[in-house]
Amino acid sequence: MRKGVVLAVFVVALVAAWLTYSRVTQARREASYRVAIAPFKRDLRIGMDRAEVKDYLASHSIICNTVRYGGSDGDTCEIKIGEEPDGIFCDHWTVYIALEFSPADKLREIHIRKIGTCL
Repeated sequence: MRKGVVLAVFVVALVAAWLTYSRVTQARREASYRVAIAPFKRDLRIGMDRAEVKDYLASHSIICNTVRYGGSDGDTCEIKIGEEPDGIFCDHWTVYIALEFSPADKLREIHIRKIGTCL
């Protein structure tokens, strides 16, 4: 009986430590994403023409992949900034800064986008 209680306490402590570690590392990743997106939010203004944004990216030697998601009426320029590790039920996730454009080629939104697969 005593061994069972000790084992249960040990397992609970181990799970709690793992959850704490996971939250701390995720918070650090999120902080690095905020640091990565800050210059874009500072230097690019909503409503800018796509050509101006492309000039800004070229002047900073930043590679941008243009994609269009289903149901979207404008293109999105994605800049890869990292990957999140895979987990028990998920493959790794790729993290991008997404520069979304309207159909009129005006910058509409700047945000973080994560793309990955979970069960």
